[in-house]
Amino acid sequence: MGVAARYVTRELLAVLIVTTLVLLLIGAGGRFIGYLQDAVAGKYAADTLLTIIQLRLPEFLQLILPFALFVAVLLTLSRLHAESEMVILQSGGLSTLRLLLWVAWPALLMCGLVGWLAFELAPRSNQRLGEFFLEQRARQDFQNVNPGVFNTNSRGTRVLYAETVSEDRTRLGTVFIWERLDDGREVTTWAESGTQRFDANTGSQFLVLEKGQSYEGLAGAADYRLIEFNTLGQRISTDASGSNRVGITGVLTRELPATGKGAAELHWRIALPVFTLVAALIAVAMARVRPRASRFSQVLPGLILLLLYYLAIMVNHYLLEEERIPLGAGMWVVHALMLLVLQFLLRRVAQPVS
Repeated sequence: MGVAARYVTRELLAVLIVTTLVLLLIGAGGRFIGYLQDAVAGKYAADTLLTIIQLRLPEFLQLILPFALFVAVLLTLSRLHAESEMVILQSGGLSTLRLLLWVAWPALLMCGLVGWLAFELAPRSNQRLGEFFLEQRARQDFQNVNPGVFNTNSRGTRVLYAETVSEDRTRLGTVFIWERLDDGREVTTWAESGTQRFDANTGSQFLVLEKGQSYEGLAGAADYRLIEFNTLGQRISTDASGSNRVGITGVLTRELPATGKGAAELHWRIALPVFTLVAALIAVAMARVRPRASRFSQVLPGLILLLLYYLAIMVNHYLLEEERIPLGAGMWVVHALMLLVLQFLLRRVAQPVS
């Protein structure tokens, strides 16, 4: 049986690698197209797309790996059933329990990987992604400055003019800035040069202006203020909400609040490795096909059942966020129901093929 176990495990891992790559290309490819459209619309610089995909990769993987493992186990064992190899193994003493043990160790390794992604790597990547989006939005106006052109923001409250712009777009020459403040005052600033500065903590973007003058006051009033400066920090962009774009998913596990969305997110992260293990066991239970039947005949029913399981977890997650169910229950009710379904399906595996 040792040779048979290595044979099954080797084929399972091969199918798992291929399935993971295919699902990753489909999932990441769809997101990449969306980000590419955002880049064309001017939301991001084109050279930032690979960074965004890289930071989203852990979140993709933690969702893709359970489905990839399910498909790999299902296809591997279905082929053994379809080509009558499973009949030979069962005649040689292969029990349902031993078959589950063959699948258990790669499934447990995958559970550990998904758990590491869910608890550690994905939150850190999402945290960095939120900071990256904030920085990109804060720098967007500056990166779009064209030399010799009056550049107006989308609200029409600020005009920025630069006679020259350096190749790395970090330094402006002969700068003019006009801005209307919330209280109606207008600020007009001239400077010989300006350098970009970005504060990631506040989401504010500054031009550090050198050798210039600033006028501030209400139009038509006589109380204009004149400031002459050698160095002046002029804020030109603020987006305090940008840091929350990734929401609770960007909070480290140890920093999650104990109630509300924080508790729901913790239960979600716990549910992902459990979902991975149960998915592998469901695949074992559904892999049985008649001899000479297609190895793909159980893929669609199996995926439907797995999607129902996943959707139940998502609904449970939403109800936990809204505090409509007790936090103590978590998502264990959903897992328990699927284990009952699994017990029912496993009875077929123990029966000889007719």
